[in-house]
Amino acid sequence: MAAIDQYKHELLDFFHCPSDFDLIFGNPIKKIAVYQLLESIPKNEKSFDGEVGDVLVGGGSGESQTLRISTKGIRFILDENFNDFELREGLIKAFWTPTFSFKIGNGLQKLGWNPNESMEFWLA
Repeated sequence: MAAIDQYKHELLDFFHCPSDFDLIFGNPIKKIAVYQLLESIPKNEKSFDGEVGDVLVGGGSGESQTLRISTKGIRFILDENFNDFELREGLIKAFWTPTFSFKIGNGLQKLGWNPNESMEFWLA
């Protein structure tokens, strides 16, 4: 069971990451689920955080590690004039280990990501 399964959410789609490495331990599948939160996540959750409406790429423990895109992060991506935030972490936040970052980065490079730019913002 993935950490996301404990919370109300909607599966939006899947993201295909052509990494040379397993993104989910012991599982060769290259699809990462994309979810929208339908409830706020309690502070004691370790796999991710988020509020109603935020988008998660990955479902946390038991699934792939997670990237959270807040509702403000979505607005930031869609509106180049949006500046109603204090910290970039409030927009987009990665909950992945350096090892997972390497693995997903391998696949993202094949999709056009350049290591000179923020992986998290490029993916979002």
